[in-house]
Amino acid sequence: MTDRLNPQIREIDTGIRNLRKIKIYPMSMADQSNLIEILKDAIESYLNLTADSGKFDEGDLLPFISSIAKIVAENSKQFIKIITDPDEVDYDIFFNEVTNTQMSEIIKIIVNDNFEKPSKNVMSLLPTIMNLFQWRRQSAMSLNDMDSLDSTISTKEPLEKEG
Repeated sequence: MTDRLNPQIREIDTGIRNLRKIKIYPMSMADQSNLIEILKDAIESYLNLTADSGKFDEGDLLPFISSIAKIVAENSKQFIKIITDPDEVDYDIFFNEVTNTQMSEIIKIIVNDNFEKPSKNVMSLLPTIMNLFQWRRQSAMSLNDMDSLDSTISTKEPLEKEG
């Protein structure tokens, strides 16, 4: 018997006036890593810009969101190609036919299926892995835990060698 791990493929309706179904496919691990790197770079570059003040306050929130949105917009065509079927989606007109609400739902699907669910699965495995490899925090042995050797230390001078 062969077990199959079928990917989560979702169908959603997109469009402004004429709705049409498109399929959203899960991302590969390599694609997920690329997405994480792009977002990490965006966050780091923004934080480097605000490092002069040493603070991040609510006034920085809008520029922060804008910088993330800019990075996502610059790479969104690439990501839409990764998660959709080229036979179903005309990438040149996709963004003219999708609403912000529809796009936010697509992003929600991507985050949930590709990041949130797998991370929950891995976290639920941690206790099993820790028990399997006996990764428990062990307390240091105290003197009370040691077996008594019942030996005494002699205070006498060592015997001289007979020769």
